[in-house]
Amino acid sequence: MKKYYKATLLLPLFLLFFSSNVYSQFTVNGTVIDSESDEPLFGVTVVDTETGDGAATDINGQFTLDLPAESATLRVTYIGYLTKNVEVASNGNSIVDLVIELSPDISRLDEVVVTGLASTVKRSNLANAVSTISAEELTGATVSESIDGALSGKLPGVNIVASGGAPGGGSNVQLRGISTLGAGSSQPLYVIDGIYVDNSVISTGRSSVSGAGGASQDGVASRISDLNPDDIESIEVLKGPSAAAIYGSRANAGVIIITTKKGKAGETRVSIRQDVGFTSSLNLLGFDQWSENKINLIYSGTSPEAVARRNQELAKFRQNGNLLDYEEEMYGETGLLTNTQISASGGSDKTQFYISAGLQDEEGIIQNTGFKRNNIRLNLDHSINSNISVSSTSNFVRTDSDRGFTGNQNGTGGSIGYNIAYVPSYADLRPDANGIYPDNPYFAENPYALRDHAVNNQIVNRFLQSLRLEAQLYSDANSFLSFNTQVGFDYLNANSEVYFPEWFQSQQASATPGDVIHGKQDNFNLNLQAFLVHNIDLEGLNFSTQLGYTRIYEESNRLLNRGRGLAPGQTNLNQAQVQSVFGQTFQEVSEIGLVAQEEINWEDKLIGTVGVRFDKSTLNAMQNEFYAFPKASLAANLTSFDFWNIDQIDQLKLRTAYGETGGKASFGSTFEALTGVNIGGSLGSVISTRDIDPNLRPETASEIEFGADISAFQGKIGLEATYYIKEVRDLILDQNPPASTGITQIATNAADLENKGIELSLTASPVRNANLSWVTKVLYWKNDSEITRLDIPSDETGGFGLSLGQYLIREGFSPTTIVGNPQDPGLTFYGDAQPDYQMSWYNELNFLANFEFSFLFQYSKGADNIDLTRFLLDGGGNTPDWSEDSDGDGTPNGLDRGPFNPSRFVDDATYLKLREVGLYYTVPTNLVEGLNIQRIRLGVSGKNLLLFSDYNSYDPEVSNFGAQPVAQSVEVTPYPSSRRVFFHINLDF
Repeated sequence: MKKYYKATLLLPLFLLFFSSNVYSQFTVNGTVIDSESDEPLFGVTVVDTETGDGAATDINGQFTLDLPAESATLRVTYIGYLTKNVEVASNGNSIVDLVIELSPDISRLDEVVVTGLASTVKRSNLANAVSTISAEELTGATVSESIDGALSGKLPGVNIVASGGAPGGGSNVQLRGISTLGAGSSQPLYVIDGIYVDNSVISTGRSSVSGAGGASQDGVASRISDLNPDDIESIEVLKGPSAAAIYGSRANAGVIIITTKKGKAGETRVSIRQDVGFTSSLNLLGFDQWSENKINLIYSGTSPEAVARRNQELAKFRQNGNLLDYEEEMYGETGLLTNTQISASGGSDKTQFYISAGLQDEEGIIQNTGFKRNNIRLNLDHSINSNISVSSTSNFVRTDSDRGFTGNQNGTGGSIGYNIAYVPSYADLRPDANGIYPDNPYFAENPYALRDHAVNNQIVNRFLQSLRLEAQLYSDANSFLSFNTQVGFDYLNANSEVYFPEWFQSQQASATPGDVIHGKQDNFNLNLQAFLVHNIDLEGLNFSTQLGYTRIYEESNRLLNRGRGLAPGQTNLNQAQVQSVFGQTFQEVSEIGLVAQEEINWEDKLIGTVGVRFDKSTLNAMQNEFYAFPKASLAANLTSFDFWNIDQIDQLKLRTAYGETGGKASFGSTFEALTGVNIGGSLGSVISTRDIDPNLRPETASEIEFGADISAFQGKIGLEATYYIKEVRDLILDQNPPASTGITQIATNAADLENKGIELSLTASPVRNANLSWVTKVLYWKNDSEITRLDIPSDETGGFGLSLGQYLIREGFSPTTIVGNPQDPGLTFYGDAQPDYQMSWYNELNFLANFEFSFLFQYSKGADNIDLTRFLLDGGGNTPDWSEDSDGDGTPNGLDRGPFNPSRFVDDATYLKLREVGLYYTVPTNLVEGLNIQRIRLGVSGKNLLLFSDYNSYDPEVSNFGAQPVAQSVEVTPYPSSRRVFFHINLDF
C-alpha cells in the first residue's frame, strides 16, 4: 500500500517533467541563402552544437531540424562561405521559421588547416603558405583520370609534368623545385585519411623488351593514379619544410594531405552521376609530304646501292603517291570515355556514413590502349559516447592499364612513334586480307603489328584502410586533455605482362624469337601514430600542446620473370626456350618518429608555434641514430589589434616560418651490396665495387618562409604572397675514386642545393548579385635553383649524351641547365628545363539562377625541352617543315639541321593551355516535382581543349624518364596528349 502511495505521488512529478520536455522541444524550418545574391544554397550543413544533430539543405536551400531544448546554437557551414553560428529559441512555439544568410569566404579565413599530426588551425591564424583545394575545385569542372592530373595548374608552387598522354595518367610532381639529385625520393609524400600511401612506380620490364634501356623508361604511372578523385573532399599541400617539418624524414619533396568525403547527420542523400565523353589527339604535327625531289635528296649518292635504293623508292612513290598519314593512322583514334559514380551519405547524431562506388573506363587515341578503374569506399564515423569517437575509412580499387608502346627504343622497333618517324607516306605496311603484316624496310618493326598485337598490361588490386580513435580524457571550463591514435595500411598487388610475339619482324632476327616478361609485386605499408593533446586558456592566452609517437613499416616483394623463344601464340614461361629471373627485389623499411609541438595563441592576434620531430630509419646508413627536424612559426593578425582602424581591410596577417625535413633515401643507395657470383662451380658472394662513406648522412632540407595574407572589402578580395628560401643539404652523389682502389663509386654527401621562389595568389569576387556571381583567381609562381656546393667534379647527367643534350651538375648552376656539344673550348649552354615562371587563371560564374560556368588557363614561360622527336623525324624525312628552306641556302631544313647538334633540338617549351572548362545547368525545382529527385544537373565539359605554343612537337609538358628529379624534359616520341570532352548528368535524391 505504501509503495502504491509513493508511486501516486511520483506520477504527477513524472508527468510534469515529461510535459516540460515535450513543451521545450521545437522544430526549426530554415532556409540558407547567399547574403549578396539571395540565391538558395544546396548542401549546407546545419548542426546543433550541443547535441550534434544535423541536417543539410535541399535544392531550395531549405532544411528541417528538431531541437530538444528551448534554445540552441546552430553551426552553419558550407564550402566557400564563412562559418556562422546562429542562436535560435522556441519562445513558446513548436515551429520556428528561420532565414540564414551566409557570406562568401573567397579568402577561406574560416577554413581549418592541418598544422600537426593531431591538431588543426583556422586559416586566418595560419603561419605557413598551405595551399588547399576543395572537391568542387578538384573535379567540379570536368572528369580527371588521376589525382595528379586534376591538380595541374590549380596550386602555386606546384610543377606537374605529364610522363605522356597514355590513359591512366602519370606525372612528375615537384613542389618548390628540385629536392634531390637522384638518391632520394623526388615525389611528395601522399597521406590519405592518415594513411601513408604507396606512390611507387612499379617496373614492368617494358623498356627491356622494347629496348629503351632502363626502368625509368617503362612509361608506368605512379600509383597515386589508382585512387578515385571523385572520393576526395579536400586536399592540403605542404610545399616546403617550413610547413612539412612535422612529417620529418619523408617530407623533403613536400606533403600532399588528402581527406576523403564523410557522411553528415541527417537524411540519407543518394547521388548518381554519369559522364560520357570522347578523347582525341590534342596536337598532331602533320608529317611532311613526300615528292620525287625529296626522295632524290634523301637517297642521293654515288654508290650503286644508293642509286638502286633511290630508284626503288621512286617507283613506290610513283605507284602510291602520298598514300598514308601514319601519324593519323596511329594516333587518330577517337576513344570512348565513361565514368559512373554512385554515393550515399547520411546518419544520425551517433553514426554517420559515406559509401561510394565507381567505374571509370577510358579508351586511348591509340588502338588497344586504355585504362579502367573500379572502386568502392566506405567511410564510417561513430560517437561511442560524448567523450569517445571512432572513424574508419575503407577503399578497394582495381585498375587495368594498357599503355601501349611509345617513347624510346634501341633497335627493336618497340615504339610506334620511333617506327613511323622513318616510314614514308607512300609505303603501305597495312596487313593484307589474310592478316599478314609485311616487313618494314625502313625500320625494325611494322608499326601496325606493334599496335595490334604487342601487349603492355598492368593490373593492380589495392586495399586501403584507416582506423582512428579519439578520446577526451579530461575537460573543465578552460582546458581539456585528449588522446588520439590512428592506424593505416595500404596493400597493393600488381601483375603485369609485356609481350612481343615470335612472328614479329624484330623478333625474327633473334635466335630465340618471342619475348615475354611477367611481373608480380606485393607492397604492404603500415603506419601507426598515437598522440596526447592538451589545450588550456589562461587569461587571453591559449596553449595547445601535442606529444606523439609514429611508426612506419614498409614491405615490398617484386619479381620479374622473362621467357624468350616462345612457342607460337604462347605467353606462358614454360613455353619458352630460355627462362630466367629477370629481376627480383625484397625491401623492408622500418621508421620511428617522436613528435612534440606547442602552439600559443594570444586572442588571435599573435599565433606562435614551435615543434620538433626525431626520426630514425632503416633507410639511413646509421639506422639507429635519431635525426632532429625542428620547426617554428609566427603569425601576426594586425587587424585584430586595437590600433587597426581601416574598415576596408578585413584581415592583414604577416607571417614567417622555419622548418627542417629529411629525404627518404632510395632503397639500397646507402648500403654496400653483395653480388652473387659463380666460384669454381659453386655459388658465392662478393662485395660490389660500390661503397659508401662511413659517415653518410641522410639528405635534409631547411626552409625559411615569409608571407602576408590580405582580405579586403568584406571578403571580396584576397591576396596571399609568399617568398621562400629552401636549402637541400648533404645530397648523396657517387664519388669516383682511383681505379687502383678496386672501388668504382663511393656514395657520399657531396652537394648542397638552394631553391628560391615567389608564390602569389589573388582571389576576387567582382560581381555577386541575384543575376551573376563571379569569382576569379590568378596564381603566379616561380622558382630558381642553384647548386651551392659540389665536392666532386662537375658532371653531366640525364638524356642520351652530350651530342643530344644533357643536364649540368656544377656548382653555381641550376641542375636543370641543359648543355651539350660542341665543346670547344667547353660545353655549350642551350637552355634550362625549369620555367622562368608559371601562371594560371581560374574563373567561376553562376548566372541566370541555374547556370554555372568555369574555366582554367595555365601559362608556363621559358622552360626548354630536349625535343628528340624532332631529331628522329628529321632523320626519317617526316618533320613537318623538312622540305622548307627557312634560311634560303638551297638546302631543306631537314638536311640543314644536321644529325647531332643540340641547338637544333633544344626547344622553347613556353605554352598556354585551356586546362579545364565546364558548363552546367540545374533543372528548376518545379520541373522535377513528383519525381522524388531533389536535383538534376546537366553539363558539358572539357580538359586540355586548347594548346597555344611554338613548341615543335606534340606537347611541351613531357617527360620520357618518368618521375625523375632532373631529366624531366626529354621527349622521345611520347604517347601524344589528348583533349577530352564529356557530357554529364547528376541526380541527387
